[in-house]
Amino acid sequence: MKSCRWLTPIIVCSVVLLWSGMPAWSGVHLWRVTELFSNADGTIQFIEMTTCCGSAGGEIFLNNQHLSSNSHDFIFPGNLGPGTNHHILLGTAAFAALPGAPTPNHIIPANFFSTGGDTITFAVYDTMIFGAGTLPTNGTSSLNKNQDDATDTAFVAVNSPTNLSETTGSVNAGSGPSGPPAVPDGRAGTTPVTVSLLSPDGTSLRVSYDTASCTNVSNHHLLYGQRSGIPSTSGGTWTLLGTICNIGNTSPYDWIGVPSPPDGNNLIWVLLVATDSSGAEGSWGVSSAGAERLGPGNNGADGVCSVVKDVANTCGQ
Repeated sequence: MKSCRWLTPIIVCSVVLLWSGMPAWSGVHLWRVTELFSNADGTIQFIEMTTCCGSAGGEIFLNNQHLSSNSHDFIFPGNLGPGTNHHILLGTAAFAALPGAPTPNHIIPANFFSTGGDTITFAVYDTMIFGAGTLPTNGTSSLNKNQDDATDTAFVAVNSPTNLSETTGSVNAGSGPSGPPAVPDGRAGTTPVTVSLLSPDGTSLRVSYDTASCTNVSNHHLLYGQRSGIPSTSGGTWTLLGTICNIGNTSPYDWIGVPSPPDGNNLIWVLLVATDSSGAEGSWGVSSAGAERLGPGNNGADGVCSVVKDVANTCGQ
């Protein structure tokens, strides 16, 4: 009898220690990444998550859980309230603005995932991997995963985003964004502008730039200035030394006869901008503080190659 009295608390203690060391899976581990959608330039994207395995709606503990791609990370800001809780929709602002789009439960930045292949991971519970050429970008189809299939079979279908309130819709982003884009700066898998010497004295330069990542481009223009033309504060006006309009859409562009800067600082800065078929000029890019770079013309255009500026198309930034 004495051995039984001593064994009983030891067994109970062991059970308590076992459960205290278990991960807190209850109420979050049944979420799966099940649908990915993007247009060609990545400005319009959504990610749909769905509960699997006969969940009764108790998967509410999302607070501080991570949904990540190879380049971005979203942290859920809180738990869910009581309800069915079978779908969560995360989308870009451009997606939310489309006709037919259910209201996203959370907004994610443009190009949250790469259209050329990426890994989407939810906490430690689920991963959706797709390679180059797998994700449709025609504006109507999405990449889906069967969450109840042990092999995680992927398939392409017409997009059908569903949000937390079980509102389902479908969008058409095939026409792409309106307005001219910025020239790609290297983010979201694009290729940034590079300038290299064609002559040792710098009087001839080769400007290489990305012509494939953004649509709605009719022409490119090369703008340049000297050190004294750089604004001293973010959001200030950039003063041009000169422009070379209508260089076309073929990269690289060889700039022959680069002038010497008259301010004596021996520095020339180069900016490439795009215009659409209406002649509107795209973004000059933004500063580290997020302020659009402004030219001396109307509404921040260069005023020579184009007198109108439209920064609505964020492709390339």
